[in-house]
Amino acid sequence: MIAEAMERASQVPTVTTVVQLDVTNLVKFREANKEMFQAQYGVKLTYTPFFIKALTDSLLEFPTVNGSLNGDQVTINRAVHMGIAVSLGSKGDEGLIVPGHSRLPQEEPGGDIEGPGEIAAKARSNSLKPTDVQGGTFTLSNPGSYGALFRNADDRSRRKPPSPALTAFQKLPVVTADDAIAIRSMMYLALTYDHRIVDGLLAGRFLQSVKKRLETFDFYA
Repeated sequence: MIAEAMERASQVPTVTTVVQLDVTNLVKFREANKEMFQAQYGVKLTYTPFFIKALTDSLLEFPTVNGSLNGDQVTINRAVHMGIAVSLGSKGDEGLIVPGHSRLPQEEPGGDIEGPGEIAAKARSNSLKPTDVQGGTFTLSNPGSYGALFRNADDRSRRKPPSPALTAFQKLPVVTADDAIAIRSMMYLALTYDHRIVDGLLAGRFLQSVKKRLETFDFYA
């Protein structure tokens, strides 16, 4: 199934655009809150939910990026169904799959929304249902988990581009706005998109929107 989907995806003309993010504020927030989060909710506080939040909000701002091409008809998806690449099996050594994580637009609250941790647990226990891997509009993968600098995203399911790929955080010396040098937590965000729907200008604006949300980190303001 995955091989067939990859072969179909190879027929889509794609472009990859990469931006660099300063995620220092995000890293500090997680470090300050991870123990409290573990004690209160019984699960680890990872970076994935913050990227889902930033990507979803930006997709609602730029809905064309969340669209798909069916024949000669462009479908604009008003709701975001985020696919997240996770490993299968208890040891994570049985391949990858891209189950979905649903998030409705802000003007449509409610719904039965499963968190990414629950979806990942179902994948690792081989208890995913067919509906868990259908209907995706956007796919998130994290090659940074194995130290990749950056890469273009691929499509391991029936989902179509666009797909962002996250990279590992690195502490780097950075020249700040006042020409000082500071150690900051930096990363790359690579967006691969269907060039028949999304042009470079729109992709750039979308990525700048995601970048701003993650760098200012004002989710809880």
